Amino acid sequence: MIMEEGGCGAWQRVPEDIVMRLDDVPGAAYEVPSEVTCALQEGHPDSHMAVLQGWGNEEVWLTWSAPRTITAPGCRADGMTCLLPTGHQGHHHVIMTDMVEDEGPYWVADRADLEARRAGVARG
Repeated sequence: MIMEEGGCGAWQRVPEDIVMRLDDVPGAAYEVPSEVTCALQEGHPDSHMAVLQGWGNEEVWLTWSAPRTITAPGCRADGMTCLLPTGHQGHHHVIMTDMVEDEGPYWVADRADLEARRAGVARG
């Protein structure tokens, strides 16, 4: 892909269902790309944008947020092995690593919820 100097250039794959839906638009101006780069100026705030299709005076734009990575310690609330980072919102996503074969994962609020879920599995 060619990018203008000073352009953002963030890359994004266009979901196949969107490509298929926009390929059949009557009077379509463009061939819908399978991947795009952001059309906004480098350093822009907020979401990225790229045009996908146009007809008449209308255009369809794909907008997306930049993915980012973080480094954080794993959540070990109540001595459980949660598959999410410390400080996450919502329930814990717990796997039992002290078993011969890993058990789970379970979505639980706390250790009592985990024990209740495991008891139900053992009976089930």
